[in-house]
Amino acid sequence: MILRSRNVITVAFWLLALGHASGQGGPPMITDDPGTPGDGKFEINLAVAFEHRPGETAFDAPAIDINYGVGDRIQLTLQAGPVVLKRRGHGPIGGLGGTEAAVKWRFIDNQQSGLSISMFPRVLFNISKSAVRRGLAEDGTRFQIPFQFAKAFPGFDLDLEWGPLVGMVGPAQWLYGIVVARDASKTSTSMAELHGTSRTNFADDVLTANFGIRQKLNDHCIFIGSLGHELRSPEARALIGYAGVQLLF
Repeated sequence: MILRSRNVITVAFWLLALGHASGQGGPPMITDDPGTPGDGKFEINLAVAFEHRPGETAFDAPAIDINYGVGDRIQLTLQAGPVVLKRRGHGPIGGLGGTEAAVKWRFIDNQQSGLSISMFPRVLFNISKSAVRRGLAEDGTRFQIPFQFAKAFPGFDLDLEWGPLVGMVGPAQWLYGIVVARDASKTSTSMAELHGTSRTNFADDVLTANFGIRQKLNDHCIFIGSLGHELRSPEARALIGYAGVQLLF
């Protein structure tokens, strides 16, 4: 059943109402935040991610997300990895999925006000020409130019992301997201997210609710995981999941 607009608004207000929170975008969440690894430092996310729709399940195994800091405010990003697709009545097929290259620039970082803003232009493309034909990647080259906002409030932080998505194939879209996080302990953080995409006329939108956790294992390794479900979609609504580790060095 499609979630009515008033119920979506209720979920959004519930996300905003989480107390004692610390905004935490980026993996395992879909929405990004303005954070960068730091000069000369790596943040590498390795995970198994899945997307399940009736009759079809796709796995990123592993999903590879490599981030490198250039100075204190710039991040270079490369995402790629193999994909395994299983359709009902057919055997699994696999190959290289889509690839993403990006540069994040945090151009506002006001410690006094607690406000940070970044832009994160990305290009998404296919190295394997057969990936689209086999259903392992989306067709064409796509460009995203989203902005990320983080604001510290008494007791909680809030992360927002918004921007256009333009592709060589298909209509232009908006992407948007909101993330809040609650510190469950000194080493554990729980997160809640609403993330969506829609056409520029706000038709055929996809809205996803996602819930995640970050559990610090040591100074260089953090467990990251999430589970979410599409609330609205022009297609069969998907169940999504993500589980892996974040390596810092």
